[in-house]
This record gives sequence, C-alpha cells and structure tokens, in this order.
Amino acid sequence: MAFTTWAALKTTILDGIADGSVLTKSYTVGDVGRTFRDMSEVIAFLKFIDYQISAETSSRRGPTLRGVTPV
Repeated sequence: MAFTTWAALKTTILDGIADGSVLTKSYTVGDVGRTFRDMSEVIAFLKFIDYQISAETSSRRGPTLRGVTPV
C-alpha cells in the first residue's frame, strides 16, 4: 500500500494488529520502511502517527502574534 495520509496508515496498522500480522509486515512512508519487533514499538509509532494526524488536520498555520494568526 502506498502512503497517502497518516490516518490511512494508522488504519492499516490497526488492521494489522487485528489480524495478527503487524509484526510480520513492513510499512512504508515515503522512502522509509518500518518493521516492528514488538508491540511496544507499534504503540510508540501509533502515538507518533496520532501527532502527525493532528498536525495534518489542523487548520492553524504558525504562531499567533499580537492576536493575528497568519494564513
């Protein structure tokens, strides 16, 4: 599966957990492949993905300066 969004990657990993294949598959983001050795690595990566999802769905760009949010 080609990487499209962080949310889609999270769904793919959660599906892998459900069917028991998460530790045997490789997941690719861009040019980087990721294979997990144990569930603690999966959980840590899911936390990272949650951070990325919040960043990609956020409508805010940059810091707020003097009450003005840059567009």
